[in-house]
Amino acid sequence: MKTFPFIYNEPRQFLSSLQGKQWADFLLGEINPRFSVTTIKAKVVAVREETADAKTIVLKPNWLWKGFRSGQHVPVTLEIAGRRVTRYYSLSSLPKDKYLSITVKRQKGGLVSNFINTNIKKGDVLELGDPTGHFTLPKTLPSKFLFLAGGSGITPIHSILKQLAANQFKGKATLLYFVRSFEDIILHSSLEEIAKSTGWLEIKYIFSDVPKEGYDSGFLSKEILQKYTEDLKSYSVYVCGPAPMQTKALSLLEGIDVKSELFLLPGQTSSKVKKTGTVDVFLSLSHKTIQVKGERSLLEELEDQGIYPQSGCRMGICHTCVCKKAVGSVTDLSNGEVSELGEENIQICVSRAESNLELEL
Repeated sequence: MKTFPFIYNEPRQFLSSLQGKQWADFLLGEINPRFSVTTIKAKVVAVREETADAKTIVLKPNWLWKGFRSGQHVPVTLEIAGRRVTRYYSLSSLPKDKYLSITVKRQKGGLVSNFINTNIKKGDVLELGDPTGHFTLPKTLPSKFLFLAGGSGITPIHSILKQLAANQFKGKATLLYFVRSFEDIILHSSLEEIAKSTGWLEIKYIFSDVPKEGYDSGFLSKEILQKYTEDLKSYSVYVCGPAPMQTKALSLLEGIDVKSELFLLPGQTSSKVKKTGTVDVFLSLSHKTIQVKGERSLLEELEDQGIYPQSGCRMGICHTCVCKKAVGSVTDLSNGEVSELGEENIQICVSRAESNLELEL
């Protein structure tokens, strides 16, 4: 049920209600849920099933949407069980398409990915943010591309391939797509259409779990790269997939310029540790002290205790979860570096507690 905006938990919420934009948003929302003067909202105009556990959501954004570049991701916010949650998803469509689309694969334990696949339907309205990310094409295109995709990591690469086709690319591109089985290939028909219509794209599907006659099986390896490329240094390489694939790719491609996009599965961190005991975390804005083990990211350990700070990508890209650390030391899970004890801003989605902390939360 839509509520009149007159319930406030804090004085600053009341003061913000006096702003004209909030009133305009409320009134416009009564006319059309997609209308807003402050927030990018997008209506779901179609839902396409890609595989048994992945769907493409086609969206019609409002007038605040300023477009995107192929390869970028966008924050998607929706309300689940009374809680606003935000996750970042790569845009799988072409920027000049009439509508934009995201392709979301269910992840085990993934709150938002499962909700989208189960509940989102035509006519729903999602809240978007501005697109971000540097996993994009350069102004001057190289003559050879090598794309390495794993699972749903195909989505930004799909958008890039469509952009290359729109640009009438004249070079050569090879896509090595690592996926569990033939049935798990996401955006399969569209990929085949790009290859067929352009002539410059060679696609090789490699199945990790269920081998299929006529296809390679296994994981990314030196042998696979040697089989489908010539002179690796002559390629511009793009990698998008889960952390193990990223790590393997970067080790095999050492010395080669690689553009990579990492995504972490729910509950997956780049470094797992076991500790005894707990540390205290004082949340200065809410005047609350909690205990955490310091084994996972601060964001995950706060959420375990029913505390939900603002967050986005959960992988250190979007900076939505940045907060001030007044006291204490953390480990940056993205690079393993341990911080000093003093004041600094940290990203709690990729920071693990190493000592008692005071956070501005």
